[in-house]
Amino acid sequence: MNRATTVMILILLLCAITTQGIPIPGTQGRCQCPETSSNPINPRFIKNLKYIPKGTHCETAEIIITMRKGSRVCVSPDADWVKIIIKGARKHD
Repeated sequence: MNRATTVMILILLLCAITTQGIPIPGTQGRCQCPETSSNPINPRFIKNLKYIPKGTHCETAEIIITMRKGSRVCVSPDADWVKIIIKGARKHD
């Protein structure tokens, strides 16, 4: 096998690996919430709460709150007030 063939096979293998969606350590991938807020939100203004667990798409769990007026806010899953709202929502399920 000559050198050009070896280089071509190596390039093709690297392309195949990168297209498989293997997460690169230290990167955030396709997180929907690049930044989060810890500021409390009045539960009366919350229309919907979406929890996205961490996975290959993102290294951290994400919580997206949709407000009654339609805006969306990414909140920190570690904030105490968020934990209280999640616990309250589970009781109503």
